Amino acid sequence: MSRRIPGLVGAVLSIAALGCGEADQETAPTFVTVDSAGVEILRLSDLHALDLPPIEMRLVYSTAPNVELASVAGAVFLPDSSLAIADRRSAEIVFLEPDGRVRARSGREGEGPGEYTFIEQIGVGADGALFVYDRRQRRFTFLDSEGGLTGVQSLDQGTGFGAAVPLVRLEGGEVLAAFETRPELPPGLQRAPVSLVFADAAGVIVDTLAQWAGRERHVTRDGWNPVLFGATALFAGRGVHALMGTNDSLALTLYRGVEPVTRIRGAYSPRAITAPERDALTERSLGRFPEEVQRDWRRRLEASTEREAYPAYEALAVDPEGRMWIGDFPPPADPERRWTVLEPDGRPVGVLRLPVLHGRWGSLETVAITSEPHELVDVAHGRIAVLRRGEFDEEFIEVYEVELPR
Repeated sequence: MSRRIPGLVGAVLSIAALGCGEADQETAPTFVTVDSAGVEILRLSDLHALDLPPIEMRLVYSTAPNVELASVAGAVFLPDSSLAIADRRSAEIVFLEPDGRVRARSGREGEGPGEYTFIEQIGVGADGALFVYDRRQRRFTFLDSEGGLTGVQSLDQGTGFGAAVPLVRLEGGEVLAAFETRPELPPGLQRAPVSLVFADAAGVIVDTLAQWAGRERHVTRDGWNPVLFGATALFAGRGVHALMGTNDSLALTLYRGVEPVTRIRGAYSPRAITAPERDALTERSLGRFPEEVQRDWRRRLEASTEREAYPAYEALAVDPEGRMWIGDFPPPADPERRWTVLEPDGRPVGVLRLPVLHGRWGSLETVAITSEPHELVDVAHGRIAVLRRGEFDEEFIEVYEVELPR
């Protein structure tokens, strides 16, 4: 029997009230409550236990034949279903027509207008404007659909030791960003906080909306060591919607602007990590380093620790309508990741499987704010953009039309 949660008001809502009709327990939230601010809180079991229909996909095009991409920082669909791709190594934005033909290119390395030193994020604001965020310059660059420069704006993060990733840019120019502090920490297993912060139209962070525990790392006198299969804070943004949570358990909050609208609360992962899976992840993570660097990383891993069970999920995306796309944490030998899609109110929609884009450094990161994208780089206008890596480590994007189950 479900316990009533202290501090919540109102009775438990029926599944029918969510529009699920005759949905059974395997496809519906366990129960729904509403807090004093009117935010729905949904209890879900392990996402793998949901019996959901597959999402149909049809390949539209691949960039592999005619677009050379070295290090994709992100990609976003524009309102006409064209695609803008940010390549970090070339400091270039490539614009593709809806059929995949190259429409335009813009950008280069540098610090002037329309130039970039480290592209962190590419996105579309609530007003439909395309922006590119440069982490080192802490600057937004705004472009039109042909790559023309329309404006720039700084994101002032103060003088503290930390980093921000913008998730949402509202119509008035305000920004929601994931912000991680990186303070000096005592030895042991530690997690610095990751916050959802609000910056005003001048680009100054003026408020903290919520806070989560960041990436697990083992702190020693010599530095921060990674935790294999460690839990972390994850985040995504699109249009007016931001999605944040930690993957210790199935814990997520969906925001529409500055207001939380839905909270997902679910179980811890029941999947234990086997010794072969642990060894496989270690070798995969170290395999891209030169041998002399591998020796140092092995020493650091031996001085660290590891989890006994998989995190509840590993990747997130959110579409313009606020649907939540949750990617599970596949075993190292699994070439595909299961993505579960939930409506903004938490109703399960369907599932799809995509080839896993393994990070260049595996799970050897020690900070939650990283620059490694996962395979589902954008969802909008009935399309998804999937980042792939080829046999020789070349990168390309496949665009699919998707049809959600009714």
